Order: sequence, then structure tokens, then C-alpha cells
Amino acid sequence: MKTPLAALLALGALYATADAHVRQLAQPVSVRADSIQVDERTGLSTYRGHVRIVQNGITVRADVVRVHSVHGKLFWIHAHGAPLHMEDQKTHGLPLFGTARTMDFEAASDEVTLTGAVVFRQGVNILHGHIVHYYVRSQRITAVRGRQRVRARIVPRTHKPLLGPKS
Repeated sequence: MKTPLAALLALGALYATADAHVRQLAQPVSVRADSIQVDERTGLSTYRGHVRIVQNGITVRADVVRVHSVHGKLFWIHAHGAPLHMEDQKTHGLPLFGTARTMDFEAASDEVTLTGAVVFRQGVNILHGHIVHYYVRSQRITAVRGRQRVRARIVPRTHKPLLGPKS
């Protein structure tokens, strides 16, 4: 499914080209949380309680976020919430809003996986699924069913209301 929505998914993985992706990850990151624990020996950082991460127009709010990075090289990010919320204001169009229970980003494969009651909204477009994989380099999205089937509502950009405003 190639739609504007497919090109705009998840934390730091919403970029049209690989070069743009590298530039995005190099932007400063602002983190707020009730507590932060950093283990420089293992490269694991854990942020707990009302976590809010902002990077270049992308915001993620979660209960807990764990990050594994060594010497500035990111390996993975895991976040969960009830639900976790994300917002992307830099979509070259309408902002993207999403919710899920968990989010995993694997830097080596450049893949974002969202799990548990995933919902993405961009304007009137909406995607529901249990598991959503976004492959950054190839700009592919795969949505997998849980107890319910995957659902999407995609309105073409040329869509005009059937009824005009009442006079």
C-alpha cells in the first residue's frame, strides 16, 4: 500500500530519502521524563514516567522508553505506553498522529514496528492494525491483523465533498 500515510510513519523514520533520514537522526533530541537512568557501560538508557521525546518536529509520548546506543551509534529504541502517542508535524502536508501500545525501532534494518491497537491519522486518512511494520529505506508499510482485520480509509487528494456548503 503506497499512500502519503505510508511515507510518514514512526519515530525518526519518516523520511523520503536515506540522506534525509541520516540528517533527521543527527538533529538534537529533547527528552523529558519523571526519571532517567543511563548505564554508559552497557549503552542502555531508560526513561520512565510521562516520557516526551521531541526531535525535529516529531514527538513521541510514552510511559517507558529504552534506548541502546554506544558511542553515539543508535542500535534500537523500544517504547511502550497505554497507549503511546506520536505526532509528526514535518510531513510536507497534514500532520500525522498515531497511537500504539509499543514501538520498536531497529537501526540496523531501519525498521519501525508498532504493535497493539495501532491507529494512524493524517487528515481524513486512517489506518488500523494490530502490527504495523514500516521499512524506511524502501518506504514500504505492512499492516497485520490481530483479532480484527486491518482497516484503512484513504481519501485521494482530489477528493471533493459530495455536498457543498448550504446556502
